[in-house]
Amino acid sequence: MSLLLETPTAGAVGAHPAQRMPPPAAYALSVLMVAAATLAAMIFDQATKAPNLSLIFVLPVVVAAVSFGWGPALVDAVLGALAYNFFFLPPLYTLNVADPANIWALFLLLVTAAIVSAVAAQSRRRAVEAWKSADQATALQTLARSLVGATGDAGAASASAEALARLFQAPAVVLLQDGQGRLHPAGRAGGGELSAQDREAAAWVLAARMPTRGGAYPVEGATYDFWPVVTPQRQQAVIGVAISDTAAGRPAEPERLVEIVGGYLAVALDREAYAAQVLESRVEVASERLKADLLAAVSHDLKTPLSTVLFTLQSLKKFDDTHDAATRAELLTLAETETARLSTMVGNLLDMSRLDAGAVVVRTAAAEPAELAASALRSAAVALSGREVHNEVRADAQPMMVDASLFETALANVLENAGKYAPPGSAIWIRSGEAAGAGWIEVQDEGPGFPQPIEPMFEKFSRGVSGDGRPPGTGLGLSIARGFLEAQGGRVEAENLDDGKGARVRLSAPLAGA
Repeated sequence: MSLLLETPTAGAVGAHPAQRMPPPAAYALSVLMVAAATLAAMIFDQATKAPNLSLIFVLPVVVAAVSFGWGPALVDAVLGALAYNFFFLPPLYTLNVADPANIWALFLLLVTAAIVSAVAAQSRRRAVEAWKSADQATALQTLARSLVGATGDAGAASASAEALARLFQAPAVVLLQDGQGRLHPAGRAGGGELSAQDREAAAWVLAARMPTRGGAYPVEGATYDFWPVVTPQRQQAVIGVAISDTAAGRPAEPERLVEIVGGYLAVALDREAYAAQVLESRVEVASERLKADLLAAVSHDLKTPLSTVLFTLQSLKKFDDTHDAATRAELLTLAETETARLSTMVGNLLDMSRLDAGAVVVRTAAAEPAELAASALRSAAVALSGREVHNEVRADAQPMMVDASLFETALANVLENAGKYAPPGSAIWIRSGEAAGAGWIEVQDEGPGFPQPIEPMFEKFSRGVSGDGRPPGTGLGLSIARGFLEAQGGRVEAENLDDGKGARVRLSAPLAGA
């Protein structure tokens, strides 16, 4: 972060409430305290005839020093000495002193009051400075917490403007640069509006990388003091505080606090930039991984059916005269089987593309589970060949509220997975049921089951078996099934059987009458 400022030194910020009292009011109250002390001394003198009434006039000096500072305390010291002389030293009601000893009494009263006022005023200054430091620390701590929870550049700018307004007790603004290089107020606090001259001054500050004061060169009509902020990620902002045209006057050296707030702001702005970069990197990595997985699926699993179809057509063309009817029928069946497998793979790729693009259109209607199962079994017939399929879906099962096409595709994908991984001659069951207002259709096989954990198997291009011995496919079946079911308000659950022989996948959807 590069914050271009004047020489950074300690600054003055919002003061203790006593400091904010106008000087005339402070002096007037000091005079009233002397008058009150004089009245109290008269009453005390009439009641007790005490010889040390001068000590009463030290009290307003101490109070003025603690409350208002050195000036009002000194005024109280002088007025107290005069009042003591006028009302209590003979000759009374004159400023003459008949007894020389009383001259020393007045002198000691004045000196004592001055010393006490000096000590009290110094204590007050230290207390006010401590209060200032505590208030600054609290404001900066609040800013740090706000920036941690702020979302976006505008949130960081608003939190920074609020901190500046609290620190300086003046209107504050933070301007950010948009994509077109124009400055716009992203955060404002403490009231006040930016004039055309203020905007011109802010633009000059950002271009020149130099701070400027309100009412000074180069834009004399501006009311805000501006400082530029440039982050390591080359993001740019301008901090503005209206402190030059105030009744209390411009703080002597405000740069230190502005630099701290500017540093916090720069970190917050870069945090958003870094987060965007990280997100972009993750998206790029995920995209590259998807491309690699897709290429692996296409190169490995689409090559076999294409090669088989090509070999079959070439054999029929070249050796048609030598093939008998049975051989030709066998070759054509093989080509048809591989073409169907190829069509299924391409269909899965297109379905996953629709899911990723959010282009799946769902049209739900009441559908009979038996019809859904029968349609899915027909679609997966090639993958289920050589397996003993038991369709136990009840004809009287309650209808489910689904998009029939999407549900059948999802169920067909689950059946094809069972056919791929279940050994030849093994049994595959398809059953139905209802539970908690939802209907379900499940597929159970006698294959090796899912590797643990099961959840990653629902990711795209995830395969249950690795290496060259795995069954053909793209690894999209379960991912597509889950995507289609969730689009309809349903869900897909998978589990291994307790005996370790086989797995079960259940597709659930709301009942039509629920």
